[in-house]
Amino acid sequence: MDQAKGLRSYFMNDKRQHILSLQKQVRQLIIQKKKQVEINAALIALEEAWIAFERENNEAALSH
Repeated sequence: MDQAKGLRSYFMNDKRQHILSLQKQVRQLIIQKKKQVEINAALIALEEAWIAFERENNEAALSH
């Protein structure tokens, strides 16, 4: 059981890092004044990652 919690924690931290990386990417695109299409694509990827992360968190919370 503790091993499963540790593994879940590891993957959640990995997903948090992925979201932070996507946020940084969006900021850099904005700072670099890239095309709106590139910024929008990065924002969509960030939103999808965030929704998946929240969904997984909610499912885990309901299973406890």
